[in-house]
Amino acid sequence: MSPALALFVSLTLVRPVGPAPAPARELPPAMPLSGLGLLVSAGVAGGLGLAAHVWRIGILRRGCGGQQFVFPELQVTVTGCVDESLRYLGFSTVAPLFNFAAIGLAAGGGTVRGRFTAWNRARHERREKIAPAYLGGGAGLLALGLAMYVGSRVALWRDRFGAESCRQEGTLTESCVRDRWSAWLVLTAAGQSLTVAGAGLLAYGVSYARAVRVSRLSELRLEPSVTPRFVGLSLAGRF
Repeated sequence: MSPALALFVSLTLVRPVGPAPAPARELPPAMPLSGLGLLVSAGVAGGLGLAAHVWRIGILRRGCGGQQFVFPELQVTVTGCVDESLRYLGFSTVAPLFNFAAIGLAAGGGTVRGRFTAWNRARHERREKIAPAYLGGGAGLLALGLAMYVGSRVALWRDRFGAESCRQEGTLTESCVRDRWSAWLVLTAAGQSLTVAGAGLLAYGVSYARAVRVSRLSELRLEPSVTPRFVGLSLAGRF
């Protein structure tokens, strides 16, 4: 065999060594916590807080009626206004506690749920750009809810529980004060409900966006690359 023919055969049979094929992608284990329990607890706490608000508004609208309770052994006569006032104060104390608990549970549940959803979608290669919608909606609801809550509380005190606006209009009556007072309480309840929803959505969006970035970085890998003209490392991943 001539030297030229031998060289041609060797160049034809010898193939350059390229990077090894990437191994089959294995699904990472699923996350154990989904955050559903925290979100359900937030809904229950928020519902109880809203129910307490509605109950105290009902007490305010109904009034005490002036019913008297006589205790001869104590030589005391007490009107029903004392009982209703104590109930109103009790619900006024319980309602914010339930709502603050709901805000914390919603934020925690949204954080865990966002991380769980992002990781689960990354396992099945179904990444979606939903974080901006949750971030925008959550921030908007949170800002609106806080503005309504703080504004209604400040307005209630400045209005002296409805008496000032009724006096300025020349209708300083019991029914007018009850109407104005109840209106401010409705705004307060609505503001707290929006704050709970906004906290949950905002926490979900932040956690989802962060988990998506982490899952993308976890798929990057360095592989050796050897060819007749190059020896080095190659970066492989999904972008």
